[in-house]
Amino acid sequence: MAKASKLTIKQEKFCNKYLECGNASEAYRYAYDCSKMSDNSVWCNASQLLADTKVAQRLEYLKNHLAEAAGITALQIIREHQKIAFSDATRIRNGWMSLKEFESLTDDEKACIRSVETKQTKRTTPMGDEVIDEQVKITCYDKQKALDSIVSMLGYNAPEKIANTDSKGNDIPQPTFNVERLFQLIQEGKNNE
Repeated sequence: MAKASKLTIKQEKFCNKYLECGNASEAYRYAYDCSKMSDNSVWCNASQLLADTKVAQRLEYLKNHLAEAAGITALQIIREHQKIAFSDATRIRNGWMSLKEFESLTDDEKACIRSVETKQTKRTTPMGDEVIDEQVKITCYDKQKALDSIVSMLGYNAPEKIANTDSKGNDIPQPTFNVERLFQLIQEGKNNE
């Protein structure tokens, strides 16, 4: 496996940036001085760098160890999906709620929230006092997608049947390849010429 010491500093910078952004040209511009290069030259050089065996091996190594380096485990991913999939819909709802209700949500419940909007409304009490109400609008992550991810990660999904079927689901017989018949047809074609 290629180690960082086998790459130049610029090649290593390229690899790290490429993993971060997924764009070879951007990674090349980050690692090398491209002030006098055309976009096409940058693209060509970045492509050549990606094709370099040492660079390709280093990228593969970094990709394989990215989760480990970031300290991410499959269990952590499943737990995050679990928060979404099994959240209490009576406490978390899409739409508006008071700020007090929002602040009372647990960290696990807040982890289910995709986006938050706030608004303030002014109203006057019967006594003439002006009161400002703060409300929070939340949008939650999709519970079904979270469940599907968990099922997939744990291997609970049924294997997919890959076969040719008709509209009623009946298997369609697959054509077989008969070598003798093929040679017979070739011979007949030659005889007809």
